Amino acid sequence: MSSARTFEARQQTAYRWVILCVGILAYGTSQFSRQNFAGIQKFVAADLHMDKGALGLLASVFFYSYAFFQMPWGVASDKFGSRWVIGLGILLTAGTTLGFATGQTEQSLLLWRVGAGIAAAAVYIPLTGTIARWFPSTQRGLSQATLGGVGGSLGEGMAFFLLPVLSIYFASGWRQGMRTVALVIAAMGLLCVALLKSAPADEPATIRKPFDRALLRDVQLWCYAMIYSGFIVGIRGTQTWMAVYAADVYIARYGMSLNQAVVAGGLLALGAYSLLGRAVGCPLAGKLSDVLARRGISRTVVLIGWLLAGIVLLLILSAGVSTVWSLVLIAALLGMSVNLFSLVPAAISETYGPLRTASIASFTNTLGQLAGASVLAVSGYVGISLNSQPGNALADYRGIWLSGMVGMAMMATLAIACYAAMRSGFARIGSAPQPHVQMATDC
Repeated sequence: MSSARTFEARQQTAYRWVILCVGILAYGTSQFSRQNFAGIQKFVAADLHMDKGALGLLASVFFYSYAFFQMPWGVASDKFGSRWVIGLGILLTAGTTLGFATGQTEQSLLLWRVGAGIAAAAVYIPLTGTIARWFPSTQRGLSQATLGGVGGSLGEGMAFFLLPVLSIYFASGWRQGMRTVALVIAAMGLLCVALLKSAPADEPATIRKPFDRALLRDVQLWCYAMIYSGFIVGIRGTQTWMAVYAADVYIARYGMSLNQAVVAGGLLALGAYSLLGRAVGCPLAGKLSDVLARRGISRTVVLIGWLLAGIVLLLILSAGVSTVWSLVLIAALLGMSVNLFSLVPAAISETYGPLRTASIASFTNTLGQLAGASVLAVSGYVGISLNSQPGNALADYRGIWLSGMVGMAMMATLAIACYAAMRSGFARIGSAPQPHVQMATDC
């Protein structure tokens, strides 16, 4: 190889870190749209007179539309390139965030949440395909877990802490604070269009047939789908309710005012769940999975192990964690364990190849989001119905944590059954075919 080509190859290799950094920012904006009212839901509830059941419904409708648009965006990304798909998705997210800030009724907020789900579906899954094409096999777990962990924590930080602080101290309420964040998201969309590239210049970026219906007979695919679904169920229960649960702990146990408790609860969720658990824990777990994979330990086994860990942690939380130090510990461990869904795309790229990662991951994410949204939709009502101590705000959450735990346990059981069927040779295991590809054109 000539010196000029060697220099070009080194530049291209280094640019993958730019791709990852921009991808983290992009996923952060998408993640915020999922939880755009999580840190301020007490203000939204007071403004529109909504109870926990209505808040759970408001959170879940996003994920139904998000689920149904996973495959259209995922297939489009693998077929036409991820750069413009991701940029468009983020710009649409900015628009729906601005629309949510103008909603005056519960019904209008529900409609804007549906639109936000459609827009956000164009971001994370296409990014998994981009990362799979840019990073080598030895960094599959690290790169995907860093995207999901750090990007997710960024978005959660915006929802749990930044937006409440903006709303209370720097803006005239939650609506103005959300308008400010919408402008930041729009700028991020333009940055993605400018800097993202679907694949390295000399590598294929698209594929003519991203998803084959014959894959539906592949038990390995269903195993990935059940694992992914288990993680998403756990996330929906913890991500949506962690900040508001922490706020109620501060009110009930420490006598804080509402404004103080909302900020303190958001700070706890940001520091423990998002930063310690997700931003630090997930990349470390991803690196560990790469090491274990090189030693012959299946990523599927590692994923099932983390899924079981999340179930145990939710069981502990349902027993009644009501001190700050214990809540910090549990939140950090949950933030790491339930957010390791990001290792599933790493396993998918190993099984089916990088060019089909987004489209196949979109299938697993569709099922996962439907499962997670269904559990979330009923979690608030389950919490109310299982509260045996009327007037005790913390007792409402026991049913919420238990509903998440049961949903995760069901998915883990199905995943283990699929894995056992493959190990025994009873079911067909996936393979990585070499389909027709098309060279990158947007690099």
